[in-house]
Amino acid sequence: MYSLDLKTEDPPGFPMSDKTFALLRDFLQPDSTLTLEFTARSIEDFLPAKALLSEEISDFGESCIEVAEQIPYHHISQLKLAGLLEYLANSPKLGQQYDSKDITNQYVRYQRLGESLRESLNGPDEEKPRNYVNFHAFAANLFERRIFSTSPTWAIWAQRNAHEGRNASRGVEGVPDEIYVLSGAQWIFWYGQTFFKQVIFPGEVSDRELGMWSPGPLYDGKAHLTLDRWHFWRDGYRAVASSGKEEEKGYSQECRSVAAKATALMDALEKNMTF
Repeated sequence: MYSLDLKTEDPPGFPMSDKTFALLRDFLQPDSTLTLEFTARSIEDFLPAKALLSEEISDFGESCIEVAEQIPYHHISQLKLAGLLEYLANSPKLGQQYDSKDITNQYVRYQRLGESLRESLNGPDEEKPRNYVNFHAFAANLFERRIFSTSPTWAIWAQRNAHEGRNASRGVEGVPDEIYVLSGAQWIFWYGQTFFKQVIFPGEVSDRELGMWSPGPLYDGKAHLTLDRWHFWRDGYRAVASSGKEEEKGYSQECRSVAAKATALMDALEKNMTF
């Protein structure tokens, strides 16, 4: 696997942040000799104690996203980065326990990182649209490792943007459709089995969640995670995979290959997880 040329465009200004970025950059190289434990403990030492909402903690999350967006979605270092954050997840410097109206002793991890991820989810950068694909691979790996909620909402949104017609507020002018197809496929690759379990048994879904799961204009089914909707997305990937360069949207060979893999994986998950 090839090495990565990871850079930071806007040095955050905190000496700790510069050290963290340098450590992440070195650890994420395929031939790095830095161990997971050493890297995690070193990063934890850089972080301030009892300052979960501090600018330093926020900047750590931003650094992780900036790095992840530069790592190709298929590169092994996406898995290394997700594993590192999983290892760090129980650090008292990055999480806290609290009681809410309905839940007691709930442990919340990476509040600042979660906020930054949600902001990055809004849409691709017109100048660097490929970063959005890598971002979705990163997010899917974090959700698969249960670092955040197990809700399938983000995965549903990615499929909706890819196949159901993007909401006008989410589409970015100048960004080709294949960026959304490639982004949606990341949730099939890295979160697919968990995703399909929720198709089989979505559990109790609140009205608020159903509202967020509303379909795009091309899908006339219910605002729910159903097998019918799964089939609609699968057929969308299949259509991309079988399209030709001469067609209007002009999907690249890479996109058509990724779509074919997503189609095969969705079929395999359904075939082997239903009895």
